[in-house]
Amino acid sequence: MNTPPLQWTIDLSAIGHAAAAFSFEASTAELMSLKRYVEVEDLTSFKAKLRIVPIADDKFRVTGTLWADAVQSSIVDLSAVRASIEESFSVEYWPAALIQEVRDEAGAPFDEDQPEPIVEGRIPIGLLLGEILAISVDPYPRNEGDVFEWEPRAEEPEASPFAELSRLRRPKEPNEP
Repeated sequence: MNTPPLQWTIDLSAIGHAAAAFSFEASTAELMSLKRYVEVEDLTSFKAKLRIVPIADDKFRVTGTLWADAVQSSIVDLSAVRASIEESFSVEYWPAALIQEVRDEAGAPFDEDQPEPIVEGRIPIGLLLGEILAISVDPYPRNEGDVFEWEPRAEEPEASPFAELSRLRRPKEPNEP
C-alpha cells in the first residue's frame, strides 16, 4: 500500500470536548509528495483550514476548506494549464469499532456518506486532504480557447477479403490450363 503524501494527524486527546480550529500548509517536501500523488506537473501551494467539533459518543465532525495552486499539461497541446483549487468539506470521524458495529447492525447504506475511522486516538487529516485534492484536480485540463481539431483520414475503398490472396497467386504458365 502506498504511503499517504501527507502524514498530518490531529490528536483528539488535546481537543477534549470543545471545538478547535487548525491550519495546515504543505512544506516543499510535502508539495513534491502531493504532486506525485495527484499526478500534476507542479504544485506550488497547498493549505487547509479546518474546524473540529465533538458531536457525541467520541464522534467528531471536521469541516473546512483547502486551497491549492497546480500546473497541469493541457490535453490539447501539452502546454501548461494553471489551476487554483478551492474545496470545502465536512466529514464525520467515529471510533473504528463503532463504525463496524453500525455496519453489522444495519448494513452500509450507499446513499449516505460513511464516517471515517479515528486511528489510535488521532484523526488522519492528511489522508483526507490528499484524497480531496486528488478528486478536485481537473482530469481533462486545457487552457481557455484550446480547441482540439482532428480530421479523419480519407476513407479507403473497402477491399475484398480475397484481394490479398489474388495478389499472392502465382501467375499461370502459358501452357497451363
